Amino acid sequence: MISAQQALYIVLSRSERLGVERLPIEKALGRMLAEKIRSDMDTPPFDRSAMDGFAMNSNDRSAAYKVVDDIPAGKMPKRQIGQGECARIMTGAPLPPGADKVVKVEDTQLISRHLIRIKHFDNKPNVSWRGEDVRKGEIVLKAGIKIRAQEVAILATFGKRKVKVFRYPRVGVISTGSELVEPGKKPGPGKIRNSNSFMLLAQLKRLGIDGIYLGIVRDNFRETVKNINKAIKVSDILLLTGGVSVGDYDFVKEAIKKAGIKLHFNKIAVQPGKPTSFGTKGRKMVFGLPGNPVSSLFIFDLLVRPAIDRMVGRKAKQHLGKSILAADFERRHTDREQYVPVIQSDSRVRPIKFHGSAHMQALTKANGLMRIKRGIKRLLKGATVDVRPI
Repeated sequence: MISAQQALYIVLSRSERLGVERLPIEKALGRMLAEKIRSDMDTPPFDRSAMDGFAMNSNDRSAAYKVVDDIPAGKMPKRQIGQGECARIMTGAPLPPGADKVVKVEDTQLISRHLIRIKHFDNKPNVSWRGEDVRKGEIVLKAGIKIRAQEVAILATFGKRKVKVFRYPRVGVISTGSELVEPGKKPGPGKIRNSNSFMLLAQLKRLGIDGIYLGIVRDNFRETVKNINKAIKVSDILLLTGGVSVGDYDFVKEAIKKAGIKLHFNKIAVQPGKPTSFGTKGRKMVFGLPGNPVSSLFIFDLLVRPAIDRMVGRKAKQHLGKSILAADFERRHTDREQYVPVIQSDSRVRPIKFHGSAHMQALTKANGLMRIKRGIKRLLKGATVDVRPI
């Protein structure tokens, strides 16, 4: 049995990027950029007005100005501005030749339809100059960053209709157990509904991945091996839940090995989640997750999520924060690192009533899991603790 930290190290040491694909920019949100992006033009691409007003020469101090042009956004000026002249101009419109300043509308007075005077002449040009934001050929986005809405805007601005991103893994999900029925069916005697698969698919969706649901496999060794072999062909990562403990019908570990997958570990010194297996076949990864739903949810976050992060170009990190314990906490066994459901509010956490790793209902009331390190039996109120958000 290895520690959670050792298990994570083993998983991450075998997590490799899967290569690059090109996506339309409207489908690239949340992905990691796999190329550097250079500007294909100056931005702004021309000297343009920063507001609605009148364009003129800043050295011209005439008593009144003749309005000789009207320039809306998207239209080019018709003529050059001379002494005693100006052009009515809208925000974003190109500055006409001869002008280097825009006087805002509220600082002017309309004498007639084509004649104005300046009420207030300040020193601000109110012009966005060509290339003041970005010069042509400049790197505007670096490879390895996460694409957010603002990055999509930059990609569109500089003409990138498609962009290279790191590929997401194909993740297959199988639940094992003859006791399982699908959620749409009413369980008969001795049966329960399959919740783990749909929970894992939801966890994958939260990472931007559409998992591949491969159904329920009954407690039959040959059928389990057969389904693992089929699943590994269509998956970069295969998640199996159930059948990894020590019961007579818990033979996923042996089925994994029979399918030609190299097993790296099958127990972790963590609660919940002790009966967890991990193996690889070439660059493909197989996780045997516990059947109890709380354990399965937690091990996904502990091991699978960091592996996916590394594969898609994100920094793999443990999502732990600090908080203050609001009440004393004591446990019976200290031989494993333990995670306990808590409610976190105002930087303080309080453990909630929890019956064990099958008690998923408790997690609907929790917003975090408090970590208790191996060997620690009791934590006192006011202690600083590590909390993993859920």
